[in-house]
Amino acid sequence: MEEIQMKFKNDRSFLSRSKTTQRDLWSSERRIYRAVVFCLGLLSVFLLTGLFIFNLHYHNTVNSGKAMEANMNKSLQDSRNNMSSLTEERRRLTARINFMTAERDQLNATLSSLTEERRRLTARINFLTAERGQQDVEISSLTEEKDQLDAQISNVTKEKDQLKSRLIEMTKDRDRLESLTRKTCPAGWTMFSRSFYFLSTESGSWTKAREDCQNKGADLVIVTSAEEQEFLSGFTNQTAWIGLTDIAEEGTWKWVDGSLQTFRYWDVKQPDNLLKYSTDGEDCAEIKVQTGHKWNDVPCGHSLKWICEKNV
Repeated sequence: MEEIQMKFKNDRSFLSRSKTTQRDLWSSERRIYRAVVFCLGLLSVFLLTGLFIFNLHYHNTVNSGKAMEANMNKSLQDSRNNMSSLTEERRRLTARINFMTAERDQLNATLSSLTEERRRLTARINFLTAERGQQDVEISSLTEEKDQLDAQISNVTKEKDQLKSRLIEMTKDRDRLESLTRKTCPAGWTMFSRSFYFLSTESGSWTKAREDCQNKGADLVIVTSAEEQEFLSGFTNQTAWIGLTDIAEEGTWKWVDGSLQTFRYWDVKQPDNLLKYSTDGEDCAEIKVQTGHKWNDVPCGHSLKWICEKNV
């Protein structure tokens, strides 16, 4: 550009010096025109070059902007995707937290239930422990009682053996006495143990019955044992007087020898002193067949058979 200006100045100098001639002027003008055209062409080249460079720069800038916009759109899309992913992750985490919260609540409820169950089991164990302690005491007491019972059984066994031995001896004595007295047993009398027994064939009052027995050297029967009662049950099949009365004192029953009862075989609710047949009451005892040979109190004036007894 500076070169063009320098040439333009030289041309102007040249034109000023050669104004004298038209030809020179024309030539000079032509040179100036050429120079101007040249300069304009050169300027156009520069302008085109500048426009090209500007266009290139613009396209580069636009492309760069588009690339940047694409990058930004991609980044924005990535951010949106990340945001969506994070939102979804947050939703899953929230759901997970809610699930874990519900599970924690359920575990807390289970823990509370197990704690209560443990408390009940502890109370049950304490109760069973106390009950076991009581049972141990009871077992100890029962063991002591068992030992005492064992000792008593041992004593009873010894007593039984002694009684058995005594019974054997008494049986031998009875057999010996029976063998000795069988020949002397009065007619109509039956022997049992160490006594003779007689069943009357006639009937009468209790007083008459006793007088008859006494006339025979005996007295009305005195029952002192279950064995003797069993014998009498088979001895008579008729109701008969026995030697038991409370005529001396009401309610105090005594045998004809004056002894109190040591063995009893009264019927149910007897004696009852029922004043049904006599105003004197029921002061004498009978052995009654209809009640299984149990005893019954009746008025002494009744007419019954009787059983006499005398020692061997």
